[in-house]
Amino acid sequence: MAPSAQDFWDATAPLIAVTEKHPFLVAMVDGTLNMDSFRYYVVQDALYLGDFADCLRRLGDNPCVSQSDSARLKAFAKGAEEAEMALHDSFFKQWNISAEGAEQMPNCLLYTSYMKRTVVTRPHAEGLATLLPCFWVYMHVGKCMLKLRKDLGST
Repeated sequence: MAPSAQDFWDATAPLIAVTEKHPFLVAMVDGTLNMDSFRYYVVQDALYLGDFADCLRRLGDNPCVSQSDSARLKAFAKGAEEAEMALHDSFFKQWNISAEGAEQMPNCLLYTSYMKRTVVTRPHAEGLATLLPCFWVYMHVGKCMLKLRKDLGST
């Protein structure tokens, strides 16, 4: 029998556990993160989101995709560009900076290059499989951060 999505998630449990307690994430929640580090993160995340949205849109443009799947992928791309970037733009305005002209740093560039190459050169299913962990991990980490914020507020 082929492995399920849960099997893959379970196999990554040790990495997920480390991620949940990563000092960077904890410092973002508890307010101890250095502002320069946070600015760096926000700029790199904005660059990442632009490439992520592009990958979603490209998958949606794949001729073998149903109209409903295409619409959903393009809606995800639009969501990444509008909702997520609105948050980043609010920081950029506050800090009087922009991500325009900024360069992706090596880790961001390696990851987005891999995503883009897979989406463009490999079968559609592989492109989806490359992007799916982004959705899962971001959602999971976001929930963990909200719980941590709640736990810190109650102490």
